[in-house]
Amino acid sequence: MSAAASQPAAITWQPRGQLDQPAIALDADNRLNKSTLLRALSESFRFPDYFGENWDAAYDLLLDEVDQLTEPALWRFSIDRAAEMDKTDLADWIQLMTDLCAYAESRGHGLWVEIYSDAEVNYDTFDRPV
Repeated sequence: MSAAASQPAAITWQPRGQLDQPAIALDADNRLNKSTLLRALSESFRFPDYFGENWDAAYDLLLDEVDQLTEPALWRFSIDRAAEMDKTDLADWIQLMTDLCAYAESRGHGLWVEIYSDAEVNYDTFDRPV
């Protein structure tokens, strides 16, 4: 899958076949939406029980993760090709990751995000700009 020109530099898309290390699955039961995205983040980053299950709460908790970085980090995620995607929710998640990468850079940390998927994802098809 090729990168779109509008894609943030800190976020790259790779063919799923190139995934050779563990990655956080963003979809569940062949669905990718706000609920599956937030659940994947919550489970993988071990959010506390008081997690509000919204983008702002996820951002705040992930900022804590970034603040604890002592060296550059690479976060890997995967999306199954068969997953039915809510493109608006995926765009929100991409914006969240973009904001976290920018925050990490402002703090002198390197944070990169790789998404492994063979799903047809095109930034031009999102309901709003990423």
